[in-house]
Amino acid sequence: PQSFFPNAGGNAFPSTRWSAIRDSSNRESPTCRESLERMANLYWRPVYAYIRGKWGRSDEEAKDLTQEFFLALIEKDFMEKLSPDRGRFRSYVKAALDNFVRLQHRTDNRQKRGGGIRVLSLDMAAGCDPVSSETPEQTFLREWARSVLREAHAELERECRGSGDEKRYEIFCLHDVTRPDGEDLSYEGLARRFGLTVPAVTKHLYSARQRFRELVRLSVRETLATDDDVENELRELFSEASW
Repeated sequence: PQSFFPNAGGNAFPSTRWSAIRDSSNRESPTCRESLERMANLYWRPVYAYIRGKWGRSDEEAKDLTQEFFLALIEKDFMEKLSPDRGRFRSYVKAALDNFVRLQHRTDNRQKRGGGIRVLSLDMAAGCDPVSSETPEQTFLREWARSVLREAHAELERECRGSGDEKRYEIFCLHDVTRPDGEDLSYEGLARRFGLTVPAVTKHLYSARQRFRELVRLSVRETLATDDDVENELRELFSEASW
């Protein structure tokens, strides 16, 4: 089957994500595939984890339902009716998901949706098992936050490597993201490692953090109506922030 899997190239942050959301439901659009990739890349893991946690489905059942959920959204023109002034897109996704699973009747001979099209690789579910101490809503929010941060991180890497500024990305990744055990991650240690001065390391970290936050803000802003909504969303996102 054809696989809608996010690729490493291209602009991961379109000027208006709401346009991309609606475009993903138009199978005649030349950018439909790209729009669907972007939407599903952010929401596949939250949807899968929510189905596992709230509806008690097995791993395979949750994978199948997640794929079918995205295809159902497209087939029912769900995205075409949405508007950024009517609330958070992730709230729409979660409400639609509850309705979808509640009404879904699985049978052995049920015809699959989408003519064999796959929304995302099933490997997306790796490391996404429900946590017993969390509610399904908390699991959905956690996985959504992780997806937003990972998308921003991937875009920062593309930008840095594309401009020949690999050190800025690598310093940021080591110090703020991966933080490997046993490594000297002090500014002095990083300066020695990369052959830089401490002020240069400081500048790289500052600029990378600023750009990373801008990318996160852009991702969030494009599915919300006002700047106040964005600030509230960012506070919620970073309270859940983990990789």
